[in-house]
Amino acid sequence: MRLALRIAALVLPTVLGTGSFAQTTLSQDIVGSTRPLSSDQESQVQSFASSQMKDLATGDPVVVIEARNTLVQTARRAGVTGVFLGSYSNAIMPEANAILADAGPMRAENTLRVLAFLRTPDALATLVDSTDPRSVGDAGRRLVAAGLLGVALGGNGQTGLDSGVLTSAARSIAENLASESDWIVALEDLRALNTIALDPALTKENRIEVRGVQFGAFQDLASRIEASTGPDEMVQAVYRAMLGLRGKLLDDSTAGDIENKQIASVLRIVLKDVADAAIKQWSGLAGNRRAYVAYEGVLRVGAQLLSLLEGRPDARADALRDGIEKGKSELADAVKNFGG
Repeated sequence: MRLALRIAALVLPTVLGTGSFAQTTLSQDIVGSTRPLSSDQESQVQSFASSQMKDLATGDPVVVIEARNTLVQTARRAGVTGVFLGSYSNAIMPEANAILADAGPMRAENTLRVLAFLRTPDALATLVDSTDPRSVGDAGRRLVAAGLLGVALGGNGQTGLDSGVLTSAARSIAENLASESDWIVALEDLRALNTIALDPALTKENRIEVRGVQFGAFQDLASRIEASTGPDEMVQAVYRAMLGLRGKLLDDSTAGDIENKQIASVLRIVLKDVADAAIKQWSGLAGNRRAYVAYEGVLRVGAQLLSLLEGRPDARADALRDGIEKGKSELADAVKNFGG
């Protein structure tokens, strides 16, 4: 399957309307329970989940889609509670892991879409593991998993995605990103890190740590870009992720505080690395307008982010932006003045 089709398929479960639920065998008393389920109710959840997961594992494509939709719709029913989702997740996860271990792309990717709507620590951990290029060689599967992280992280806090779970997930995403070679997957990883950084469930201490992990990931990518002999596609991920950060970076922060100053110091390294890369790769950028726009965009948007973090305009960062527009020698002079 072409990667573009997999990208388009990412959003399919999220557009299912709440009025289009298929009939299920689970009563509202079960999905809306605020008390631990009885043994009979647990048995009903297990039977229902096993039946649908069997269809996912063995059915033809039409049956797989129907099973996926039923599983997702059940997790999204009106009044669903964390109590139910925890039980539902426990019933689904063993069979989901078996599919992910042995099945082909179609079954595996539809299973990942189901997991995204469970929003439990186990389901989130499996999604994060599925973005690891060291164990998942299929870039399409990694893209589906990374693109669904935003869905998995968008729950209402009922299912145990607390500050510790979110911080651990951020560390793992960044670790996987360090080995990622596909810029589109890398972009989704960076977006997921920002979603975690903005999650209100984070404690102040963990938010500082996650921001550090997030900008450390930017720094790692910038270092890889600078080490390349020619224009590096990873700059596309850095540029687009920075665009997403621009309007959200300070949602839960105060300009000029210690946290922002620490992040700003990392961002300065990112900008210098990308500027150094542009100088080294100048001849390649001259013949590649798409790459040039991304390199220029990193320096331009990065300068804006730096001014937000430091609470004042940074003329030397602005000079990097102006320098790449004027020419190689002007950019080199701006880099010398910019410092470390």
